[in-house]
Formats: sequence, structure tokens, C-alpha cells
Amino acid sequence: MIDLFAYLVLALSVAAVVAGRLEGRYVAIATSAALLAISAYLGLPVGVVIAVAALALSLDWRMGAFGIALAFSASAAVLAVYVYYSGAPPVYGLIALALVTAAVYGLLAMGRTRENVEGAMKYLVFSGVGKVLIVLGYTLATYGWVQGLYLAVMGFMFELGIAPFHAWVVDAYALGSPKGAAALAAFSKVTALFVLLTLFRSLPGDGAVGLVALVIALASMLVANVAGLTAKTLGRIMAWSSIAHMSYALAAVALVWWLGEPATAPQLFGVRISAADVAALVVVLEALGSGLAKAGVFGYLSTAVSDLLPPRRSVLNALNVLSLLGLPPLLGFWPKLFLVLLALSYPATIAAFLVLWVVVNSAMATPYYLRALRMVAEAPGPVADNVTSSYTAFVSTALGLAMPLVAYVIL
Repeated sequence: MIDLFAYLVLALSVAAVVAGRLEGRYVAIATSAALLAISAYLGLPVGVVIAVAALALSLDWRMGAFGIALAFSASAAVLAVYVYYSGAPPVYGLIALALVTAAVYGLLAMGRTRENVEGAMKYLVFSGVGKVLIVLGYTLATYGWVQGLYLAVMGFMFELGIAPFHAWVVDAYALGSPKGAAALAAFSKVTALFVLLTLFRSLPGDGAVGLVALVIALASMLVANVAGLTAKTLGRIMAWSSIAHMSYALAAVALVWWLGEPATAPQLFGVRISAADVAALVVVLEALGSGLAKAGVFGYLSTAVSDLLPPRRSVLNALNVLSLLGLPPLLGFWPKLFLVLLALSYPATIAAFLVLWVVVNSAMATPYYLRALRMVAEAPGPVADNVTSSYTAFVSTALGLAMPLVAYVIL
């Protein structure tokens, strides 16, 4: 079934050649519809959610040829989802990572201002370094070299923006075009997280690698949430939020890599499932919860950059910000809860420390999310909600309310 994605990418490549004669918005709409059909046909509910997000962004934007970049980025994200759920060779996930980088780079720079280009270039350089390390590390790890796992983990730290390799995230979100930042959150980060899950499943775990990754992820949470308290613009708040959420996702995977399966499996909604599945659920929900909510926030901005206060109000994006905060029962609440439940399945001392760390970091983030909430809800201009903010707010609410069913479907 990988052929379906190959044909779609080939068609988009042809469209890119004649982009001057095409309205990119219509190409993006057609691609989103095709991805929706492919995801439904292949039984990929996560792919359906991503495809509809791409469709919403396509309907809201007038992008010219840059619509083709949006189509490529959405295709890469759905391809990464398919690779994970189908068990296809991980190399296809690595191809998706390369594809989404080029596309999101173009979207971040689409405003053609000096700030846009600066943010896009930092994303391209640091993300490129991450991909080289991931590919090299994966290759070495398949031959049994444990050093390959260290390189791959370091590559994902660059790719996801985990501290101390996080500086590019702030500039990409704040200086890149808001449309590009929406694609970065909704497609690039989602692609990277699903490739992380694919390699997590296909490579043998190593306790030492897991411990190092866990320590760095926990430190990254703290760095992001402390720095977020100083952020004064919407773009920078969303950047520090992204670093924190990616740290939660990496921590879940690293914990299982470090300690393996616990003596007593975690229990979710009355059913015991493996720790690896809980970690995967945390990562998937962080990908959707963080990515879609930020796409809604950035998708309603009409400015050249997001390193400013929003000029117009958004009622529905208040729900997206509250989801990022982790307010129950919105979507963003559940990955943090599942990370806590995962930690509680391990020895008491470790569990107590991890639970306390997650809870303290979540509480620490509250002031800057409330600041973002005031920014979008109390902006001086008229209400500017659009298809993207409406859809993402609906998903953040509906998936959160239906989480027992959602968890069953995702797993």
C-alpha cells in the first residue's frame, strides 16, 4: 500500500514543476481530500485527523504555489503514520522526515521577510543535523552498535527541539510565517514523533541509552517551563510549549527503554496493557494534542510573524490553549495523565519522583498558558476564528471527551 503514497508524491512533484500555472490552494485541497480517502481506506484514524487538519488549513489560506508545500508536508505526516501502524520498513519513515523538512522550510519562509527567512533557515539547519544523526544512528543500531542508539536519540533531540538542542524552535515559531509555524506543529513534529515510535519498536532497547534520554527529557521540561514564564509574545509561548510537550513524549519512550516492562502492567480504563503501548499512546496523543492546538493558534494569525501580540480575538482558540495547558477533559490532559500512570507502574521511589516532576512542571506552565489565553481572547480586533481554529478546537474537545474509545482505536 506504500505505492499509494508514492503515486501521490509523484503527482505533487509534477504539480510543483508547473506550479506557476496552478493555484496551490486547490492542489492542497485536492491532496488533503486524497489523504483523507487513503487514510480511511487503510484504516488510519490518526491519518484522517491529520488530513482534515490539512484540509482546514488549505481552505483558510491563499498561498499560491506554497500550497504545494502544504500538500507535501501533510503527505509526509500521513506517510509516517502509515509506516508506524502498518509495520512498513522504517526507511519510509525517514523519507517522510526528509520530505516534510523541505516543505515546512518553504512555508516558514513564505512571507519572504528577513525574519521569516531567518526562522526558516534555523529550522532547516538544525533539523537537517538531526536527520543526519537519526539516519546514521539507525544504520549503526541495525548492525548492533549501541552507539547508534545514542546518535539516533541525539538526532531526535535536534529534530524535536529538546533542550539543549532547542534554540532553533523559538526562532522558527516566533520569526517564521504563522502559516509555516502551523505546518511545523501539525505536520513536522507529528512526522518526527511517529518516526520515533517506529524506531522505538524496531530497534532493541538499551537501558543506559534510555536513562540518558530520560534525564535529558526531564531537564528539558524544566528548561521549557521556566523559560516559558518569561515569554511575552504568542509565538514564543507556543515555542516553549512545544519544547515541553516534546519532552513529555520523549520521556515516555525513554522510561520504557530504561526499565523495560514493569512487573505489573499499567492499567488504563480498567484494562491492563503493556508499558510500551502506554508510552506509544503518550507520544501519539502529544503529537495530536500539541500539533493540532498549535495549528489552530497559528492558523488564525494574519500577521507576517507571530513574535507579537495577536491583533484579533479568537474565541475557539481559547479551547486550544486550555488543551495545551492540560485542562481536563480536553485532549492535552490525557498524555500527561497516561505518563503519570506509566510512571506509577515502576518501583515506588522512581514513580514518586517522576510523578512529582511531571505535576510540578505542569503546574509551573500554568501562568504562561493563562497569558496566551488572555492574548487570544482579549485581543483588540474583531473575532477572527476560521475553519482551522474551529476544527482544531472541536478535535481537542471531542477526542478528549471520548478518550476511552480514542485510546482503544489508536492502540
